[in-house]
This record gives sequence, C-alpha cells and structure tokens, in this order.
Amino acid sequence: MTIPGTAAGWDALHAEGGTTEFLVFLEDNSFVWSCDEWLGRYSQEKYFPNVEGIVFREGLLYFVSKRTSKLYVLDLDNGTYTASSTKDYSLYSGEFKNRPDQLATNDGEFLYFTEEGGQTPGVYAIDAEGQSYAIFEAYDSKYFNDETTGLAFSPDGTKMYACFQDCGCEVSGDIDCGCLFVFWRTDGRSFDGATLGLKFH
Repeated sequence: MTIPGTAAGWDALHAEGGTTEFLVFLEDNSFVWSCDEWLGRYSQEKYFPNVEGIVFREGLLYFVSKRTSKLYVLDLDNGTYTASSTKDYSLYSGEFKNRPDQLATNDGEFLYFTEEGGQTPGVYAIDAEGQSYAIFEAYDSKYFNDETTGLAFSPDGTKMYACFQDCGCEVSGDIDCGCLFVFWRTDGRSFDGATLGLKFH
C-alpha cells in the first residue's frame, strides 16, 4: 500500500487514501505490481502459493513457497525474478527434503532458511554462489514432522536462535510446548564470519 506524503510504518497499512498493489508474475521472468486483486491472486496461486518467509536485502526480495518448494528472488530495481527449487539444495551435508519456511539473513553472504516437517527439521543456508549447508538438524523422534521457527541472530552475529514449534516436551503439564535453542561457534566468530565452516550436522 502506498500513500503519498506519509511515512512508512504499520499505520501506513491502515490509513485511508492508499493504493493496494499485488505482485503479478509475467511469463518472461519479469513482474509488475497491479491494483487488480483478481490478477494478483491468480498469479499467486499459479506461481507462488503458500508463501512463507520474506527477506529484503540490497535491492533483492526473497521469499519461499511451501507448496512448490521454491525460493523466489525479485530484483526490485529491474522488475525481474528468478525461481529455484529448494529441493536442489538437498545434495549438501544435510537432509533438507521437506517444505521451506522462514528466511533470515545475518550481515554476511548467507541466506538461512528453516524447514517444516520431515524426520530432520533444522536450519539450512545457501551462499552467494548457491552452495548449500546444513547448520543443524534434529534426529530425535520427538522432532519428527516438527517445524523450525523463530530464526534470529544476536546483534553481533555470534549467536543464532531457533525454535522447534512442537518438540514434544512437557512443561507444567502442557504437551507440545515448543523449544528454544541458542547456538554459537566455538571460535567465537559470527555465523557469517570469513572463516565460517558450515559443513557439519
């Protein structure tokens, strides 16, 4: 929604006088923003149903589709997009075989994403060259078909936080309470540090 003469922010989504525009993919890997809601919903259903996770960085907008298992990258300056299968990233030192979910970035070159479902939900990353990495994966049966969520980094990038939505734990009698984990590198560097060694699980 764009409202001339107003500042961006949460209120901008609810102010009167704005224009709501919808993302429309074209056949030549370009896109436009349209005020036609039907066209926007048609494009969404055809190309990127069940969108999850969104990250903006250096003129590029990233998001994933759970249903198509694709990562989309929109070049907002040029009006073009690329799409790649997240299943292409199952060849690295991990077992990412299910639906992509949340996206996150730190200050470096890695795009991190979480997984919903399967027997080894976890956090994964791809770098600028398209190389894929498993950051961590859960192998205990209590995590089967769980969802990794809440991915975030500390301000200095040395700690990574992630949750399992329904990890089968029990606190005060509540089942499926969820679990929050914190990870750090033993060398004290940022998760996007120059000597980052991510090929482990």
